[in-house]
Amino acid sequence: MRSRSPGERGAKPHRYRLNADALREKARAAGDTEQREIARRTGIDEGALSRLLAGTRSPSLETVVALAAAYGGPIEDLLTRPDGTPLRIPAQAVRTAAAVG
Repeated sequence: MRSRSPGERGAKPHRYRLNADALREKARAAGDTEQREIARRTGIDEGALSRLLAGTRSPSLETVVALAAAYGGPIEDLLTRPDGTPLRIPAQAVRTAAAVG
């Protein structure tokens, strides 16, 4: 049995991650070409944003809603499965998230 590193203890596998390419494309379209500009527009800490863009962290619902609100478009455009395939969100969940955001 392999032992876990301290960072793995109790860690759940990522079920989804930020679609960094889609976010960067949306950011460029809005005139944000640098990570610090994305962080400033969205209110997300630049260090946290860096981890999300690198794929080492999964975004919270609050973060995804903030990104979608800042750059427009559906939330599911900003999410992928760990293997890079699109993550489809049920329509009811999208409507609920939009109402909250």
